[in-house]
Amino acid sequence: MPSEPDHYEVLQVSPNAEPGVILAAYRRLAQTYHPDVNPDPRAPERMRRLNRALEILSDPAKRAEYDRRRLRQLAVQYMSEQQRIPYGTLYGEHPQGWRARTARLSLGWLAIACGLGVVLAAVVMILVQNTSDSGNGPAVEVSRAAAQASGAAVAGASAAPSPTNSPPPGGSATFSNGTWLVGEEIAPGMWRAIRSRTCSWKRFSSIERGSDVVAGAGTTLTVEIQPTDAAFWSEGCGWWTQILEAPSPAPGDPFGPGTWFVNQEIVPGLWQNSDSSEGCRWSRLARLDGEPSAITATGSGTSIITIEITAKDLAFDSWGCGTWTRIGD
Repeated sequence: MPSEPDHYEVLQVSPNAEPGVILAAYRRLAQTYHPDVNPDPRAPERMRRLNRALEILSDPAKRAEYDRRRLRQLAVQYMSEQQRIPYGTLYGEHPQGWRARTARLSLGWLAIACGLGVVLAAVVMILVQNTSDSGNGPAVEVSRAAAQASGAAVAGASAAPSPTNSPPPGGSATFSNGTWLVGEEIAPGMWRAIRSRTCSWKRFSSIERGSDVVAGAGTTLTVEIQPTDAAFWSEGCGWWTQILEAPSPAPGDPFGPGTWFVNQEIVPGLWQNSDSSEGCRWSRLARLDGEPSAITATGSGTSIITIEITAKDLAFDSWGCGTWTRIGD
């Protein structure tokens, strides 16, 4: 939005100002800058800007569309001004985006990766040729499909957030700790942390200069990032993925720490944990957006705990509780 002024600054009001406040601010400034009362040669241009600001901010539809453009521009500006510290380890406290991590790869590692790719391609070609010579046509297609699937799996595991304005499709991308723009660098939707340590995250509805508006925050390892979010920040969460793998082969089987969907990944009923020596903490969740009302029940303790997970719960989160085993309906 380089060519569009900040209409709130023009009228000297807050972005949360009510319509009456906006109109009063316009009238006050118009009394000062109207060309009929102000001989300054810049007065006509100032008055034009005031009229344009009032036109946009007094119309609910135009104001909503303008707020969306303004929010996006402020978010992009905020991200461009943030210092990115190199991503040292998987659990580094200050990782950065995928472009910097790619730039840090040495030529030696790139050469090794290329060499491995050549060797893998040669092995696949030999298998394909041997199968072709034996006259087994379908096996050739299977070998090719297996090679393609292997390549796709590697790409899916290492795919970086899209740098374009098109959000990456669900399940095809990962991102690490740090701050990411929603809709530009990461897609909205359900994300799950893997290889996490002590996970902490925040959803930002807006990113202002020195005033970030938090829409939700939490420590769960599964989170729903909303399409209306401006940015998402996390620390100590390892990598995030949209590939949601269940904690056990069957929903009624024992499961370990994490944030799991009730009725899908775990079944309702009475569950008992195996070890609370680390300090077991658990939560039953109605939502995964980090808002205050998302938690329907929570608890902690250092002894064996028995809890009831209900069919109305969206998800169940626990940490330091060992393994949960279902002991009844």
